Amino acid sequence: MRIVQASEMIWRGNQLRHRKGRILIKRLMEGEAASPENYGLHIGRESAEFFSPRHRHPWDQIRYCVAGSVPIGPGKTVDAGEIGYFPEGLHYGPQEGPERTVMVLQFGGASGKGYLKRDTVNRAYDELGEIGRFEKGVFRRKGGAGKRNLDGYEAIWQHVTGKTLEFPPPRYSEPVIMKPAHFAWRNSGVPGVQQKDLGRFSDRGTDVTVFRVDGGMRRVLPGTDHLRVVFVMKGRGKCGRKEYKRHSALEFLAGETMAVTPLASTELLVMTIPSVAALGLQAA
Repeated sequence: MRIVQASEMIWRGNQLRHRKGRILIKRLMEGEAASPENYGLHIGRESAEFFSPRHRHPWDQIRYCVAGSVPIGPGKTVDAGEIGYFPEGLHYGPQEGPERTVMVLQFGGASGKGYLKRDTVNRAYDELGEIGRFEKGVFRRKGGAGKRNLDGYEAIWQHVTGKTLEFPPPRYSEPVIMKPAHFAWRNSGVPGVQQKDLGRFSDRGTDVTVFRVDGGMRRVLPGTDHLRVVFVMKGRGKCGRKEYKRHSALEFLAGETMAVTPLASTELLVMTIPSVAALGLQAA
């Protein structure tokens, strides 16, 4: 088990350099680099001038809007308290609107293409700057082989892997927006623990659940044989001997027991990500 306290980290800029506008980020957790099981979890403050063009990713993404409203396309938003699932290969955007705070989990989809580590992305950005420029989320090549204009991330992927990025076909027609406030709590089978089952997505079987844990006693949440990435929506307490508080991030590897002792009623956003290898899925 790992735990990271967002409150003890400082906001850092220059972490999403291939996009336009000011964004501050706390990088909370990352998985295993160069692995189809890699992931990145961060919390970000996106300014009103932050802009991302209409684009798509070769990996999956989950966003929880902490404050404000996250624009994801004309007339479409993920509002405070809501959670969005963005499947690999699906176009969305442009993103431009008022300031917002958002938790973002990015991880490889069922295609098995994986997810690039943020440091790798930023290093590629610097290297591409020698042969072109990034402008409003688009890489504009000055010379050499390749398309003159390409989405910034797509250009970075191609630079890192040496291959043209072939996007997996989208499994959904649009992002899925979950409204946890509209879901009912149900018994989890564990005394003092209730849950809201928000969704299970794609053939990878990624699961999004919110658990509410009563304070005062140690509670063991239902087990699983998959990776669980957890974001504390509210509450405080301990996990083992380590303290957690609002906006802490926790990681439980396959088979690890998830036990918490809340000092106050706690709500946990639990994102369960099955292994691509364990599922026997074939890379696209």
